[in-house]
This record gives sequence, C-alpha cells and structure tokens, in this order.
Amino acid sequence: MLAFSSDVYDTLKLVHVLAAIAWLGSGLFVQYRGTRLSRHGTAEQLAGLGRDVADSAVWFIVSSVTVLVSGVALVLYAPGLGFTDTWILLGLIGYAATFVTGNFMIRPTAEKLAATAAVEGPASPSVQALIARIFMISRVDQVVLVLIVGVMVFRPGA
Repeated sequence: MLAFSSDVYDTLKLVHVLAAIAWLGSGLFVQYRGTRLSRHGTAEQLAGLGRDVADSAVWFIVSSVTVLVSGVALVLYAPGLGFTDTWILLGLIGYAATFVTGNFMIRPTAEKLAATAAVEGPASPSVQALIARIFMISRVDQVVLVLIVGVMVFRPGA
C-alpha cells in the first residue's frame, strides 16, 4: 500500500470538484437557456438548443464519469473514508439516479425528438411537447445533482 499523500488526495478532490462544476453548471445553463427560449424565443430556437445539447452529450458524459471515477478514487485512497459512509452512499445513489434518468428517459426522448423533428419540423406540436418533456425531466435531474452537492458539502452521518 502506498503512503497517504495529502497532495494526491487534494489533486483527486480538485478533479472531482471541477468535474462536478462542469456537469452541474452545464446543466443549469441549459435549464436557464431553455427557460428563456420557451418564454421569449421561437420554436426553431428552442429546437436548436435541443440539438446543441444533444451534440454536446459527450461533455455531460465525460464530466459525469469523471465525477464518479474521481469520487471512487478518493474513497479508495483516503484513510477513513468508506463506501458505507452515509454521505458517500447518498452520493452514489444520487449518481445512479441521474445515470438512469439520462440513459433511460432523456436519451430515448431526445432520439424520438430528433426523428420527429426531421419529419414534422421543429415547430410541430409533437416536437415542442418532446422538448418540454426533456426540459422537465432535466429539471428534476438538476435538482438531484444540487442535492448531491449539498450532501457532499454537509456530509450527513460523518
């Protein structure tokens, strides 16, 4: 076993926090932009935002996986941390929830949105309903992410 180094721990924590900022911040910006466009934009602009988000899916995937990998590395590396700690379990449960939401709700809806928009156009009621559905699901997902950040800060059970 390697000796504990606070420099290694701090570097892992920095990577973890920066990835969380990237993931959560990007999602919050999408919510902000989507809300503004739904109130003051056109159907085409809102559909364009949907395409932009779909095109940037790799950003969300990389940042979320980096959060998970660096978080697991922190728990494995740091003495005194364990996967049975309440706050770590809550973080993992929250991560699993956002993974399920993204892969089994948002992604299929986005795929249906792209197919429907190609046939009916971005202003069709079906496309606009799918966009509204994605933003609603995403809002719930963002709330979960904010709660996870709160759990990481306040560390219940620690």
